[in-house]
Amino acid sequence: LLLAKAIALALLLLTVSVATWIGLIIGVAIAGGGISTGHLAAQSAHLGLLGLALGSLALALGASTGRKPIASGGAAAVAILGFLLNGLAPLSSAVSWTQYLSPFYYYADGRPLTNGAQWHHLAVLLAVSLVLTGLAVAGFRRRDLRG
Repeated sequence: LLLAKAIALALLLLTVSVATWIGLIIGVAIAGGGISTGHLAAQSAHLGLLGLALGSLALALGASTGRKPIASGGAAAVAILGFLLNGLAPLSSAVSWTQYLSPFYYYADGRPLTNGAQWHHLAVLLAVSLVLTGLAVAGFRRRDLRG
């Protein structure tokens, strides 16, 4: 059941990523072009894997606790803090290294819309998603669902 939810999440985000890519293609065509479809696909892939990483976190929190507010609130908190960390950490050399802890760094730092896919960043987001899905399975197995 849990793996079915994880697969459904991945398929939903794949659908959203493809729809985003098509929307970007149409928007760029209307605006006059200038961005390749490959770079638009890269941006969509980065966005999809960012969503998968955060969605996998929600899945892990929900599977481990059984509480939807913790799952959604925890993932939302990580998203907000990650966004802020990625934007603010580079402003101080003392803490600039902490931006690597943010999923938004791996989403945006390589500028996929300009430079194309950053495969190492995509790999990090995918690896985080897989680890969190594994933690979701482990957390779900530890819960007592009989009571």
